Order: sequence, then C-alpha cells, then structure tokens
Amino acid sequence: MKGVHFVSKQGTEYYYDDLTGQIFPSEQVDCSLLGDQFQSLASDRANMGLYINRDADQQDIEDYLCKEANGFKQLLLEVTSFCNLRCKYCIYSDHYQFTKSYENKHMTFAVAKQAVDYYFSNFKEIHRRNPTRSPVIGFYGGEPLLNLRLIKEIVEYIKLTYGEYEGIQYNITTNGIQFTEESQNFLTKHDFSIIVSLDGYKENHDRNRLKADGTGSFDEIMKNLQTFRTNHKGYNKFAISSCYDFKTDMFQLMEFFDGEDLFLARLASVDANNTTYYEQFAHDDVQTFFENLTSMKELFLNLTARNQIKKDSFLYSLVGLNYSELAFHPMMNEKRPHMLPVTASCIPGEKIYVTIDGNFHMCEKINTHYAIGNIEDGIDYGKIAEIINNFKNKVCGNCTECNVTRFCNICFQQCATDHEFEKKDSMCDNIETHVKSMLIDFINVLETNPTLFEEITIDYYKTIYEKVGVVLE
Repeated sequence: MKGVHFVSKQGTEYYYDDLTGQIFPSEQVDCSLLGDQFQSLASDRANMGLYINRDADQQDIEDYLCKEANGFKQLLLEVTSFCNLRCKYCIYSDHYQFTKSYENKHMTFAVAKQAVDYYFSNFKEIHRRNPTRSPVIGFYGGEPLLNLRLIKEIVEYIKLTYGEYEGIQYNITTNGIQFTEESQNFLTKHDFSIIVSLDGYKENHDRNRLKADGTGSFDEIMKNLQTFRTNHKGYNKFAISSCYDFKTDMFQLMEFFDGEDLFLARLASVDANNTTYYEQFAHDDVQTFFENLTSMKELFLNLTARNQIKKDSFLYSLVGLNYSELAFHPMMNEKRPHMLPVTASCIPGEKIYVTIDGNFHMCEKINTHYAIGNIEDGIDYGKIAEIINNFKNKVCGNCTECNVTRFCNICFQQCATDHEFEKKDSMCDNIETHVKSMLIDFINVLETNPTLFEEITIDYYKTIYEKVGVVLE
C-alpha cells in the first residue's frame, strides 16, 4: 500500500491513500488495512504493475480512441508557423533544443480541408457512440491571426459541409498584435473562445514578449484589448493566458490583473523542461521570487480564513487552484487507460494537432519528432502503440513504488528528446515533495474554512469552461 503521512498545522495526523485517492485522519483508521478494504473499488490501481509491463498494441489504441469514443476530442490546426513576436521563452527559441526554429510558412487551404475532412469522418462515429460530444476546432501558430484568411475559409467550409453538427466549438490563442477590429468582429461573430497572451504589467511583459524589431508589445496589445472591451462589451468567451519567471514581481502582477479586471484562464511559470531558459537567473532572483511566493501563499491563507478570497482574483489563480485540484481530484472512479495507467500523459489521438505540412501530432507542445500520422494516411495506431510502449519502458519503471501516482504530472512532452524519452532522476522526488506540501496546505485551509472549495471551485471551473470552451492544458 502506497501513500503519504503528514501532520496539519493544528497537529492532526493524516494519511493520503494513493490506492483510493482519499485522505483519512490517521488516528481514526488502521492504515495497514486500507488496501484490503478498497482493493475492489480501485482494481485498476491495484493491477498497475501488470498494466505497465504489458505492451499496448494497435487494437488497444483503436478500441480506446474509436470504439470507446475517447478520440478526436479536438482538431488543432497550425495555420501558420510565422510569428510577429520573438518571445524569449518561446519553444521555438534557442532555449529549447529539441523544437524547430522560427519559420515563415502558412498552411494551405488544401491541407487544412483534408485535415478537417479526416477529423469529421472519424468524429461521425464518435458522435454516434457519444451524442453529447461536440466537434472542437482550434487554430494555432506561430501567430494564427497572421493567416486570418485561412481561418475564415475553414470556418465557412465547415459551416457549409458539416452544418448538421450543432454547437461546433472554435477556439484560438493569440499574442494580441493582430487582434484588430477585423479579427475581433469575425471571432465574436462565430462565437470563438478567445485567449490572449499577456504577461501582466508593462515591464514584465515587455521583458520577454518582444516584437521582431526588439521593441515591446505591451502598449499595442493593451490598445487592442481596450478596443475589444469597448466594442464587444459583455462577450463572455474571452480570457487571458499569462506566464511568469523568477524576475516577475508577483505582487505587481497581482495588482495589474486585479486592477484591469482581466480573467486569467491560465497562469503558469515558463516551461522548465528541456530548456536553458532558467540559466540566466541569479541566486538572488530565485530567492526573492520564492520569498514573495511564500508571502502570497500566506496572504491567500489569511483571506480564506476570513472567507474573503474571490474566485476571479489573481491570488486564487496563483495559489488557490493548486488546492482546488486536490478538492476536486476524482477518487474511487478515477481510471486511466489500461495501456498507460500512470503519469498524466494523454493517449495520442485524443487530440490531433496538424502542422502546416499535414503531419499529425499528439499535441502542440511536444516536439515534431513524434508524429502519429498525416493527412494522406490518417492516424497510425501502430505508431501510437509504439510511442506508448517506449514511454513506459523509459519513464515508468519505478511507478509501482510511487506514493502519489494520482498526482503525477509527467507527460510525453516533458520527457521527449529528439530521439527517445528521458526522465530526469529528480523528477519523481520533486513531485512527491510538492504533493506532500500541497496536502498539508490543503488540510490547513480546510481546517480553517471547510466549505471554501465547495463554494468557490465549482463556480470557477464553470467560468473557465464558459470562457474557454475547452479544458486548458
């Protein structure tokens, strides 16, 4: 039996049981008997070792994606690889060694049309098996609005060709430079979920999100946002995605977003996997950042104790979501696919990311060395099985010894090099240390305000879905 013992600030001992995903007061239960009591309720976890050691095959993948209707959840089109910014932390920058460099190419209508037709031909069967599913079409770049013409053509083509599907969801993430009145009017007319990337206050944003000529982009983006909020007041499917690093003043960032009343759908640190980006920071930068982060956590806890935290605040996005994930973490019925019972990895094919050359990839975040098909031949289910098996062999060898498998956030992208999957030795230890710290803080909050997440988190995730339309990864 695997799990974590910990003690709250009030001195109460608890035990997190990874088999069931539940937290028990240690003095009220015999932890040694939990595994036997709940074995039948979490058989997938109990048989984890068997599933890890069993290779997936092509039929497993086809059954999961098609017969069980788990595939084709979203089609994401790289409509252009060109971008009018040169963000210092971009995955196409020199800081990320396994990704491609900047390009200046547009996807053609012929490639996009073939990808759309393939998606809908498969979605038809998915919809038959699960009529609640709606098609989801996303547009990505580069900067996707630099190829607005193609986006318009594809939306019109889908309307004319696949109009029998109600509630087709469109989404786009833009850097905001081309978020002009023309693009705003088109996106709102077609009910797009719109995410604009904005890294907060001017100094922080312009430090990393530079235009090709080296100048900052903050003023131009804020002007476009003001135009949007004036001309499309009340449009609900709109939110912000923001990144921070060790030089970000988190209190100034909080003041900016709360003052501007901008809803944060995503707030995250710059990706630290397979990158040299963080080598630029001095020890003092790191120390100051974590001191401020600790202060913000204390502020959050003080506000929750007085029931004064707001679900749409910066502080809730930064700190509260970590705890709400624990509050809403599925228990008993949480089951991962048997061919990959551990980590946070998807099964490739749940989403299809199509690059400008017509190749299929599992998502937009992983480098291009792990293609899973193309517009000519469709999805290669055998290739997906091969990727999963290689991942399990290289990454999942110690998963049966892990105490927090339900909270593992490792995925393909984090471990993907240009030829195979590699996992850093410290990755698993860091995850368990982080989860234990979160469990302690989570219980401390609940001992002070037991109903906090019941009152806030449901509303928060409803708002996220209303604004974004899909779950952000």
